Order: sequence, then C-alpha cells, then structure tokens
Amino acid sequence: MIYYKIFLTFKGSRFLGWQKQKDFHPAAQGELEGALRTIFKSNSIHTIGSGRTDTGVHSLSHVVKLRAPFEIPPKSLVRALNSNLADDIRVLDAAFCEESFRPTNDAIKKEYKYLFTTNLTSSPFQKDLMANYPYELDFEQMRQACKLFIGQHDFKNFSCVGSEPSSTIREIFECEVTSDIAPNLQGILPNYHMVRIVGNGFLKQMVRLVVGTLWHVGRGKLDKEVVKTALSGREIDRIGEVAPPQGLYKVKTWY
Repeated sequence: MIYYKIFLTFKGSRFLGWQKQKDFHPAAQGELEGALRTIFKSNSIHTIGSGRTDTGVHSLSHVVKLRAPFEIPPKSLVRALNSNLADDIRVLDAAFCEESFRPTNDAIKKEYKYLFTTNLTSSPFQKDLMANYPYELDFEQMRQACKLFIGQHDFKNFSCVGSEPSSTIREIFECEVTSDIAPNLQGILPNYHMVRIVGNGFLKQMVRLVVGTLWHVGRGKLDKEVVKTALSGREIDRIGEVAPPQGLYKVKTWY
C-alpha cells in the first residue's frame, strides 16, 4: 500500500460536513473517495481527515491521509483528482507520507476563522460565505471577552449537547476579533468582521458557541463574569447561541 498526505479545500454549503455518511447525503470525504475510486479503479481506498466539520462549514486546508493500492506521482494525482471533483472541492497539493502519520492525533494546533456582518439586511452575495448578525455590537467588549478564552479551560459549556468526548479540556492559544474588514471587491461583498481562534483542539460546535457568546457580550446581554464561570467547567445554562455554520472556516492545521 502507498500512503499520501492530501491538502484539500472545500466550500461546505453542499456538504453535511467532512465525514462520509451511511446514506447518500453528500459529504466531502465521500466525494473525495468517489474520485479516488475512479482514478485507482479500486474499492480498496481509505481516507482519514484532520477532524470533522459541521454541515455547511468550509475548509481552506483540510489534511487527509490516503491509503492507495499503488503509486501515482503526487502532482499527477492532484491533477487527476481535480478533473474528477466538483468545483466546490479542490485538491491543493499531495505528498507521500509514512503509514504512521495520523492527521487527527498528530495535530499540534488548529486555526479557525468566523466571518460575519452586522447589517440590518444581508447582501445576497454573501450567502453561504459569511453570516449576518443584524445587531449593533460593542467590539471593545468582545475583544476583552476574547482574552478570557486564552489558556487551558473546561469547554463543556461550549460543546454540542449529546456529544461525549473523552475530555472537554482544551487549550486556546489565540482568540481575537477584528472589525470592519474591507473585502476590496468593489462593493460586491460588504465590509465584515472576523473572529479568529487557534487552539490545540476543538469540541463539536465549540467555535460557533464561542462566537455566539461573544455576540451576546457585544450586545450587552451577557456579563464577562458569566463567561469566566462557564469556562471553569461548572455546568450552567447555555450562555450564547450557536452561530450559523456558513461563517466558519477551518484555516490551518499544524503538525
């Protein structure tokens, strides 16, 4: 068997996340494996991704380990894959890797970005690319709240109900909000805001719950002391809403 490390990017709007489904609902992994079966003319294809993504979430660089039945030069594999994939999923690069490489467990840290606007009416051109939260926000209060997330905390109040991870302790290295970013697209897309977060791992819907919590702080609906309590691991009612998936981008994974 031959092993590859594949760097994949996809627009998540059409997919029920990365992980393939038992039924026929589209997932990025299923699309990739379908193209690989065509190229290798084999059903003995196996892929492992660098983590799951929620329905509608995008990825700028999703690292995938591929087990293939025989060798194809990496650049030829990239060209063949992109010829067999839909336009909303692209292979950026590929390289040989060791059998021992584990794209999820070997990850040191991951980066996510969340893009959103705060307009009364959202632009039709931003649909699927960024969220709209139509409220006035105090971005300075949000920046202060971002600092609370940095460090090692118990994020069980920031995870999806029903998920059962072995541990809810995660370490956040960076958390920041940037406001009023100009996309420089001649007015086609509106100015937007961005939450950027880097950590050693993330629970299901954790980033979207962090963003929703920051929104509530920015609106004055939530005191920062409550955020501190939530990060202590003490169980409380959900403190923020789950931000919509279309604003979330998985940006990078470090090894």
